[in-house]
Amino acid sequence: MTTRHIARARNTRAITGLALGIASAATGAGLWLGAGTADQSMAMPAILLGVFLAIYAGHEVLRGRTR
Repeated sequence: MTTRHIARARNTRAITGLALGIASAATGAGLWLGAGTADQSMAMPAILLGVFLAIYAGHEVLRGRTR
């Protein structure tokens, strides 16, 4: 693999992580807003995981552009 392919793969993984993080946070928010007590206990970890994943992946995207 060339350096260009490696950089493209790294950036693709970061963007995929960002999309999954946003989707997980949105799913958790949907569970939180439309539900009772049991759904809120499932929504909180989904929101936390999504936010953490989106922040980490966003950091990797920005970090990759500065190199």
